[in-house]
Amino acid sequence: MKRTLRAATCAFALLVASVVFAQGRQDHTQFDQHDRQVTQDWYNQHQSNPPRGLRASDTLSAQEEARLQPGHPLDSQLRKKTHSVPSDLARRLPTPPKHHKYQTVGGHVVLVDTRDNTVRDVIHVHH
Repeated sequence: MKRTLRAATCAFALLVASVVFAQGRQDHTQFDQHDRQVTQDWYNQHQSNPPRGLRASDTLSAQEEARLQPGHPLDSQLRKKTHSVPSDLARRLPTPPKHHKYQTVGGHVVLVDTRDNTVRDVIHVHH
């Protein structure tokens, strides 16, 4: 009887922990320090052959940089310059919340709310 109760308690605790973890990641609408480090490490490994959106030739103008801010929408000019995050980088980052996606633009990795194209957060990859 004690063994069954103990097993049921452990199973319940695991279930609660997995739900809390999943919920926490669904609300992950800003990059944390781990995300920034993972992205920078990935970029350092691929710096000799960076993908579209992260190449030196993709650098944004000062005016475009000023418009690439969390809380602001990606305007039509910036949207034309966005690219999908490489799949091997996407696998290292948390799954984005519903209606969000990771993109690259002008040497940055951005988390964008696809419902209104609002930038939720930015990682500056080029220094």
